[in-house]
Amino acid sequence: MFELLTRILLWLLIGTILWYVFSQFIPRNYLTWLGGILIFVFVILAFLDPANGTVSSVWGLLSLPLKPLGLAIFLLLISLKDGTKKVAGNQVLAALLVLLFSSTPIVADWMTSQAIRTTMSAIPVQQTLAPSAQTTRAIVVLDPQLLNGAARLYQDQVAQGNPDIVVIASTGGQGNVDPTVPGQIDPLQAIQSALIEAGVPADRILLETLGVDIYSSVVEVDRLLQTRGFREEVDTVIVVAPTLNLGRAVSTLANAGIRATPEAAGRSVFQIGNGDRLLANIGYLVPNVEALRVTTAVVDEYLTSVYYFLRGWLIAPR
Repeated sequence: MFELLTRILLWLLIGTILWYVFSQFIPRNYLTWLGGILIFVFVILAFLDPANGTVSSVWGLLSLPLKPLGLAIFLLLISLKDGTKKVAGNQVLAALLVLLFSSTPIVADWMTSQAIRTTMSAIPVQQTLAPSAQTTRAIVVLDPQLLNGAARLYQDQVAQGNPDIVVIASTGGQGNVDPTVPGQIDPLQAIQSALIEAGVPADRILLETLGVDIYSSVVEVDRLLQTRGFREEVDTVIVVAPTLNLGRAVSTLANAGIRATPEAAGRSVFQIGNGDRLLANIGYLVPNVEALRVTTAVVDEYLTSVYYFLRGWLIAPR
């Protein structure tokens, strides 16, 4: 009941923020019709087809004003409401501060470390089975860039006496190449070849080709596991994902009834220094594009986690 109430309050808060944003540019009489149609379509798609990529795309568009660059653009547009000759200085100053702080490396480093700490603490506590009573059935790779880490985990499992384990690799929605276009590289074959070269036998590789995000990938992973006789009570998987997304991945798997051990094989951390040397380099205080990219990724992960919670895709931490 508390979780449902929290979702309702979050939906109301997000709706209020979006209403305010759009009301700054669209007359209210038009906004009423436009907002009603958009919300209706969004809700229908969300419930009829939860894995629909359009819904995620719409969410990404609606959440743009909540991200550093989008917020700065929004503030600048608000400052120009009365024309270029009557620019609102407060909004311009706010936009400048947003861009300044979000593109400063020391801020990006702090935000990343805080986000990872929060992400790891949010991983749901699941019932622990005795090693003799559980079987690690698969290594689930949710990012094609982390194949080498997954291959090393496979070798470790085989060395520990688990030769039947499989590697389920998400292709990130990459499909087959167009046969009419010469010179293209088949992404599916490239992923399989990379795993084979890293030491994973071809018959131990399963490709998940339909998932376009963590949730839709988990849906397909669940289907593949069920075809192999996965038992929720005793079987587990190892999930390989970027550190920033790891908590959401484990929680989404848990919500699908899949007990997962997290493995951060990818380094998505923006680290600029440590200890007393952090402030010694003046470059850490100079804004740059990479820092803006990182702060945007951190904010995007927070917003996506909220979206997953609102859709009921995350299991509540215990």
